[in-house]
Amino acid sequence: MNMGYGEFIKRNRIASGFTKQVQLAEKSGITAATISRIEKEIQKPSMETLKELARFLTSTSYVELMVACGYWDKEELLEETYVFDDKAPRVKEDSPVYVSKSKKPSPVEDDFIENIDLSDEELLKQFNFQIDGMNLTEDETKGIIAYVRSLRLVNQNKA
Repeated sequence: MNMGYGEFIKRNRIASGFTKQVQLAEKSGITAATISRIEKEIQKPSMETLKELARFLTSTSYVELMVACGYWDKEELLEETYVFDDKAPRVKEDSPVYVSKSKKPSPVEDDFIENIDLSDEELLKQFNFQIDGMNLTEDETKGIIAYVRSLRLVNQNKA
């Protein structure tokens, strides 16, 4: 049975060291009443609220919060976009448009892929992340790193 977003947030609040809602409220600036309504699923948190919570709920990520609250589809995020066979890995023909269909990663992308095992902080120091010519925020970058790591885990489990 899937747990609801309220229970998911409550468990991660406690796992992150906030035994009381008021403790998280004081740190995050989100009122204890709002946190209570979210955990009871009376109020669905906004994406901005989740972004703020993600900064303090260290036992989870912004990506997981977005999935738990129904803003992002887990299956879509983990969708197989590459074909692995006797040839070099390549993008599936029917992959979503957000997947780059370039034939070969750039030297910077290769460097990033080789160094993905660095900590988030080390990656943030070493690389300047951009999408559509705009720099990503630290939270956006951490979400992408978490996504890449989750893809690796899925692929390892299939092997």
